Amino acid sequence: LSQGFYQRGGLRKLKNFTIIMFTLIIGGLIFSCSSDSESKKTEEELYTEAQNYSEKGDFQSAIKTYEEILKIYPHSPLAYKAQFLIGFVYSENIKDYQKAKENYKKVIEKYPDCDLADDAKYMLQTMEKDSLPLMPDTSSAWSE
Repeated sequence: LSQGFYQRGGLRKLKNFTIIMFTLIIGGLIFSCSSDSESKKTEEELYTEAQNYSEKGDFQSAIKTYEEILKIYPHSPLAYKAQFLIGFVYSENIKDYQKAKENYKKVIEKYPDCDLADDAKYMLQTMEKDSLPLMPDTSSAWSE
């Protein structure tokens, strides 16, 4: 039985199969290691990328990239800045004041001692004032 296996080239086929499988496994390991190191950007790279998106007017991509910083690097020195800038983009560019308020409040709650906590409070106060009418409507008083 074993002689027939060898005579039909079974050993050669087995060697070829083993070599192919070994090559695939090693190649897969090398590819997965290199793709992880290439795809994982530093917090500084992400921060710069988000700023570039914002400068180009791609505000949704800027927010998404700032959120990526918060997800991947929650304890980074740039995390509180990313949180603040999410609120800023929502308030100043997208005009979604509800989401802006949520993000400014997160800055105050999560990072109360950071240098942008007072700015977040100011932005919240400013947005509240902006939502109120500047002058009371006195047109009915003048028409009488």
